[in-house]
Amino acid sequence: MSTENELTLRERQLRVLERLDQGHIALKASLEGIDPEDAFLGSRWSVWEVLKHLDSEGFVDALEHISKGDSDVLPDFNGRAQKLESDIAHLEDTFEKFKAMVAGIPEDRLDQQVTPPNPHNSYPGLTFLELVERVSGHEASHARQIVETRKYIQAFSARERAINFVTITKDSEDRLGTATIGLLKHADYVVGSTETLEKIDNYVGGVPLTLHEHNIQEILSRLERETKAGLWTVVCTLGEPIIRGINLVQEARKNGSTVIIRSGSD
Repeated sequence: MSTENELTLRERQLRVLERLDQGHIALKASLEGIDPEDAFLGSRWSVWEVLKHLDSEGFVDALEHISKGDSDVLPDFNGRAQKLESDIAHLEDTFEKFKAMVAGIPEDRLDQQVTPPNPHNSYPGLTFLELVERVSGHEASHARQIVETRKYIQAFSARERAINFVTITKDSEDRLGTATIGLLKHADYVVGSTETLEKIDNYVGGVPLTLHEHNIQEILSRLERETKAGLWTVVCTLGEPIIRGINLVQEARKNGSTVIIRSGSD
């Protein structure tokens, strides 16, 4: 059986095309007959969110530029400052465009119905004015969300790039503290044994990773990389952070990680 190193560049290229076709066939099969309502449901990611994640138009465009010789390398995906500045500028442009559109709506169009009623979702038909009235509070609502998220960043030392350990004792098992619940809901990764993850399942908003004695180093190394990249990671344990005699905190610190230990009752 030949290995990838034994294949020619052309053969490897053809293998990529084959894998792309196989993956796309599987994707289309997974979407067959899906109810549009179900596409927006899910405990972790909805089907729609997965589809948005797979929409890699920018990545494809960048590779196409390289393929045509218009550029040599992919843009820096770690340029967060530039990306944030660009996204905020784009948001500002869209806001000004929308505001100008609202200001310019002719008076005889204000009471024109622009959305049909949707009895299934108890959503009424709306006139042009009623629709923009509802949308006018959208940014304010999400501004409050951003304020709360920034509070969590500060409270949970995300800027310190720390792996957060939450120890759950018998006292806190039935009633987790507000800070712990907030941390679990906002964390990108939550790690714990199967038993621990089952107990906190209702509060986990990110990706759960099951921890056992055979993958401790793999998981902790992954958390170190993700934490240094700016993601929020949490390790939850029932009682002391020890699995089969292995002290998880000590192992995390061996990787050079900053560790913060919190009580589940916080």
